[in-house]
Amino acid sequence: MKTSAIIEEIKSRLDIVDVISGYVQLKKAGQNWKGLCPFHAEKTPSFMVSQTKQIFHCFGCGAGGDMVEFVKVYENISFPEAIGLLAKKAGVALPAAGRGDGSSGREEKIRNAMRDAGAFFAAQLGRSASTLDYLKQRGITPESVESFMLGYAPAGWDNLLKYLKKKGYDHDVIRDAGLVVQGDRGLYDMFRQRLMFPITNMSGWVIAFGGRALADVNPKYINSPETPVFKKSDTLYGLSSAREEIRRQNSVLIVEGYLDVIICHQHGFRNAVAPLGTALTEGQIKKLRNMADSAVLVFDGDSAGIAAARRSLPVICRNNFDAAIMVLPDGEDPDSYIRKHGGPAFLELLKHAKTVVDFMLGVSRGRKSDMVREVLSLISVVNDVLLADEMLTELAERTGMNEGTIREEFRRIRSKTAGHGGRLQAGPDAPNTEEYILLSSIIAFPEKSGHVFSELRIEEFRDATVRSLCSKIASLPDKGDISGVLDSVDERERRILTKLSVDPGFDLENVDRNIEDCIRTIRKRKLDESIRSAEKAGDLRLLNDLIIKRKQFMGETGL
Repeated sequence: MKTSAIIEEIKSRLDIVDVISGYVQLKKAGQNWKGLCPFHAEKTPSFMVSQTKQIFHCFGCGAGGDMVEFVKVYENISFPEAIGLLAKKAGVALPAAGRGDGSSGREEKIRNAMRDAGAFFAAQLGRSASTLDYLKQRGITPESVESFMLGYAPAGWDNLLKYLKKKGYDHDVIRDAGLVVQGDRGLYDMFRQRLMFPITNMSGWVIAFGGRALADVNPKYINSPETPVFKKSDTLYGLSSAREEIRRQNSVLIVEGYLDVIICHQHGFRNAVAPLGTALTEGQIKKLRNMADSAVLVFDGDSAGIAAARRSLPVICRNNFDAAIMVLPDGEDPDSYIRKHGGPAFLELLKHAKTVVDFMLGVSRGRKSDMVREVLSLISVVNDVLLADEMLTELAERTGMNEGTIREEFRRIRSKTAGHGGRLQAGPDAPNTEEYILLSSIIAFPEKSGHVFSELRIEEFRDATVRSLCSKIASLPDKGDISGVLDSVDERERRILTKLSVDPGFDLENVDRNIEDCIRTIRKRKLDESIRSAEKAGDLRLLNDLIIKRKQFMGETGL
């Protein structure tokens, strides 16, 4: 089956709104659906999805395309991998492809190697009685072992390397996947004698590993290096398992470690995820903000936990999360606290989590004025006006300071930081000319294309983008399937096409009148250009003929 036929079959079974809703919160907005763009930071939704056209477009950054393009960009995967992911969702069988044998793209080979490495580690876990005993002591159930695909990297120099070579992977792929490192004796396994935590992307594909030492070895944890399929700052542990619960609750629970996530899920807190470091990043928060409006951040009660919380708050505030912070008793983390006291006790702690303002006032030191300014600096990065207003009111109430004074100082601080961070990138604002109105008309009403192309030759359009898009649309067997030209357009054409697909930019009720007005205006413009050319050339006979044609045209059209 050809790729085009596969894509057509996938699109016949899936709806773009359902696909994108798996990643972004969408709300009905007229004929379209609207949400916060997952590809850039924004405070008001500018990301639109057309269910009719099966196309998305962001008016903030200009990103746009069909469901395949969305999945490809969001998941940071290749075009064939995006088709494979959607085919699985749609229940469409794909032709057999080689695995690690050179027939697929490099990123796909790396992803396949990660999958097979995960299977190797999982098989080794069953052979390590001491590791299974450790998991049992930590309260990890067999169900969690299976759902989180836990494994074990055995002691030895090159066990995984030999296994993957037998599977057909070459050294370059295994090294590029971050599974081996180069030493004086050649390549050797990166993970040895460690409990293995597979790290997955949103779709559940293994893209990296975290390894915990069970012996007295430093460092206690090591993670995969960044690879073509793994970007640490954009990835959260447990997100593929938590995504549905995050959407259901419209809230995410952010903890610090692998075992924290697993124990939380075991005890019913299935919206728990963890960053792959000590502080949250912009990329991680963007992913979460597209799924939920609120977050509870849980940190250890030691000085390191407090510092991590403070580092995380600016990125939380910049993305307009309605956040609460819970600091556990000193020496505790979610894993230990839940195992000692149970899920209900942990839930009670969550209910008493502190607001951002309350937390900052509790950990800030120095004079009251300095503490207030520190909190105001944090509020100044909040783009949501109502959320910032609530925080300012709370700050005044908690400190007992005059609210007017606090707001005046806030305006001063905000004016200094205005324009930094969260700035939207301008999208392609197509000029509202007759040519763009005609292009938009045939996108919105494909049945009108025959009339437009019979009245005007495509070569007559002055705008190169309109000319190119009209030519490509005219060649489509089904003029209504605009997505059929997405693979053959350049970046500017894609942006214009997807923009007009979700927002025609004119009154749809008067489409016929708009089309006729545009056709007449373009014809008149063409006559005027021809007259000027004849004048310049001194061709009086041609000039006279053209003037007569123009008078006739003006009489017929009433222009």
